[in-house]
Amino acid sequence: MAIVETAKLTFNVKDLPDGRSSRTVQLEPGEIELDDTATFDGGSVYVDFYKTEHFVEVKFNIAAIAELICDRSLQSFKKDLTGSYYIYFDPGDVEESETAKGSVKQISRVDLSMDISKEVRDTMMLDIPIKKIHPDFLDSEGNPVDFEIQSFGSQDNKKNDIDPRWAALKKLK
Repeated sequence: MAIVETAKLTFNVKDLPDGRSSRTVQLEPGEIELDDTATFDGGSVYVDFYKTEHFVEVKFNIAAIAELICDRSLQSFKKDLTGSYYIYFDPGDVEESETAKGSVKQISRVDLSMDISKEVRDTMMLDIPIKKIHPDFLDSEGNPVDFEIQSFGSQDNKKNDIDPRWAALKKLK
């Protein structure tokens, strides 16, 4: 999967003021592709920057909505996606690393731009549950409700009744 439009989530270091600053990026439906069972339905990314002569620190929080397909009923439903991530951009030679909470990245010295679109998409994907259950199938605490087992007719009669074909086969022994 790919991100459809990355221009909104690419920031030029030259455009950022020294010290702390922040921006809010509104993402429209379809601007980010999540996966086959989830469709991005819009949201906001709140980005905080801290720029010095030696590095740029980026922290962002996501508030978005995704439309998911229930694994049980195949009904679609909306789920709020939230998450936060931390990126440390360094223009020098730095060993890039990545964890679930943050990463260290190197800024290109040629264009001095920072693209956080991959991290935004990945943070959204981490908030999508593995088992996508429609809210109709969840109890008040958010746990899946067991299916009801229904039976029709009397079960006692079925245990004693033997199919005549099986009875004929038993006589062949």
